Amino acid sequence: MPTIALHGFTGEGADFDELRSRLPAGADFIAPDLPGHGDRRALRKPEDYSLAAHLQIVDAAVGAQDEVTLLGYSMGGRIALHWALQHPGRWRRLVLIGASPGLVTAAEREERRLADAALATFLRTQGLAAFYKYWHHQPMLRPFLQTASPARDALLTRRNANEPESLALSLESVGTGSLPSLWDRLGELRGAVDLITGEGDPKFTEVARRMGEKIPRARLSVVEGAGHAVHLERPGDIATLLGA
Repeated sequence: MPTIALHGFTGEGADFDELRSRLPAGADFIAPDLPGHGDRRALRKPEDYSLAAHLQIVDAAVGAQDEVTLLGYSMGGRIALHWALQHPGRWRRLVLIGASPGLVTAAEREERRLADAALATFLRTQGLAAFYKYWHHQPMLRPFLQTASPARDALLTRRNANEPESLALSLESVGTGSLPSLWDRLGELRGAVDLITGEGDPKFTEVARRMGEKIPRARLSVVEGAGHAVHLERPGDIATLLGA
């Protein structure tokens, strides 16, 4: 069964290389770059960043296959949820790492949209170095980024190739405040759903717990010693889960 993996904001498909290396030889594992990231970082038209454009990338990765495993981390988890709800018969398993179905009320979404717009402006005016000084020092990201390793160094090299305008367009188009809430639709997810968080990420662990109450076949796993990016911090654990 093929696995389609969707990366988070500021990342790219190559972020899953360490996880891919832990899978059995020949495993069908596809990790496309999303708009504004990796090979798609040069996109400049706002329409290239729409939710529909993101879902078309997932469509292309899935191809004619049915019953895929769809894995999404953070922003990629939001996109995975939207795709899974649009295509209930095309997936067998959903694996969400540090993901959320959005914000419940219109007021919460507008507040977040304005915050993301301000962050997009900061990116455009101050550049990547200033942005990462803020972004990389969030407590939930520290467990991975503050521990020296070849995997961390490779990730930082990739992130330094990002372009401020591309990241700004991504924030403005598919940030949490810009997408509709999916809380009321979680009960429609009929396949198996794994909700993965790190113990150092209490915010998203609580979100996952609440999601699990609404999803019929949900399983919550809280990984010890990990923060938000469990697939980067504990790739072996995710590989084991995918093989289960």
